[in-house]
Amino acid sequence: MHARVRRAHFETDVEQLLAHDADERINVRDARVERRRREESVRTFTEYFDGATYHEWDDVEPPIVSVSRDASLAWMIVSVRVRRTKNGEELRFRYAGIDTFEKRDGRWIKVAEVGTFQRE
Repeated sequence: MHARVRRAHFETDVEQLLAHDADERINVRDARVERRRREESVRTFTEYFDGATYHEWDDVEPPIVSVSRDASLAWMIVSVRVRRTKNGEELRFRYAGIDTFEKRDGRWIKVAEVGTFQRE
């Protein structure tokens, strides 16, 4: 899944990016806890990707993954360095976050995300 998310950024492919997202998930960022519907994420990332080119979206360290003993829950912690341009402006930042997944009908679905950003 992590490789798919990376590829989705380089291809600016919203559907690929959100392929494992639940119809509604919990998002924690900037001291706020929000329930985010898939439609909202599609709009947000469509705008975010529009006109963007990714030059770097690389792991700072390997992802840390854990799966519950009964294989019904899992989480993944990532830390990536990103460099992208949009409308001629370059943006460099690091993202670190944790995604929580539930196994539903034999498929992993992202149900929560906590993320932090730091400009470089």
